[in-house]
Amino acid sequence: MSERFARQELVAGWNQARLRESSVVIVGIGGLGSEVARLLAMAGVGRLILCDHDVVERSNLSRGVLFRDDDVSRFKAEVAAGALIALAPDTTVVPRVALHVHGVGLTDLRDASLVVSCLDSREARLQLMGRCALVSSGMLNGGTSDWGGEVAWYAPGEPCFGCGLSSPERAVVDGAVSCLGTLHAFGASGAVSALVGSLMAVFALRLLMGAAVTSEVVSIDAAGGGMTRSRLTDDPDCPLHERIEPADVTALTVSNDAPLADLLPLAGPGETLFSWASIPDGGLVLDQARASATLAQLGVPPGELLPVVSATRTRYFELARGAGLGEAAIG
Repeated sequence: MSERFARQELVAGWNQARLRESSVVIVGIGGLGSEVARLLAMAGVGRLILCDHDVVERSNLSRGVLFRDDDVSRFKAEVAAGALIALAPDTTVVPRVALHVHGVGLTDLRDASLVVSCLDSREARLQLMGRCALVSSGMLNGGTSDWGGEVAWYAPGEPCFGCGLSSPERAVVDGAVSCLGTLHAFGASGAVSALVGSLMAVFALRLLMGAAVTSEVVSIDAAGGGMTRSRLTDDPDCPLHERIEPADVTALTVSNDAPLADLLPLAGPGETLFSWASIPDGGLVLDQARASATLAQLGVPPGELLPVVSATRTRYFELARGAGLGEAAIG
């Protein structure tokens, strides 16, 4: 028994070996995400991928447990990675400085032990939920309000985050530009972030160790000291249940560090290569991009599954795991 984890290994049902072997993707490293990342790293989770495109603002210092004054204007994912390795040197931390569609490939979501959403916009949550569904991964989601928050585990193949919304609600565009540049300002405090983040971490640890968690959405009333649970039902009109069949995936030796020119010849006659997010030259068609640009420069994340579309079929290229994004694992 490791002395570092001796007390938690006395918890009924605890499995430190499973935590050590686990890999968790956390998307959104603000007040909530940094709290979840801290608790998972200190518990001994083996590998964390931290994805966030934003920089530390001075307003983050009141609730971002991993951020300090000297970190202002530095990238959140990189700052958090450095802080975590000081707290938990046995955990490997991989920072991805990008929006999640550019920073986390579908194979990262597929192969992770758990995907955690700490995003602060409905639009981004829906987008991540849909990408998880493509590769049959679940998503642990959390969010905060002025005096409370919400935590929910959306298991693969079960009612999802999108099922709980109406069609007009799913169509709302509310993407966050930065902590101080959202379309609508909202309140946030360190105390509430810590409360909601702690419950998310409890859910995450139980899931990683194979223990059950509720399938209901847990709403937290911090001011009143209570919690309520609500059950989701499957919505047949929810568009977030598409799935990529493994038989339609072709694994490549090309990574996102390679130029697009290395990938284009692999598509057959009549096939068009697409990206999931708009490339710098505009649109989703990779064939129209500058062939000398690397896939990473075009916003394609490491380990992505890229659609290859013909008149009769859609198949997928699985990119090899390259570094991409200038990342370096820490730990």
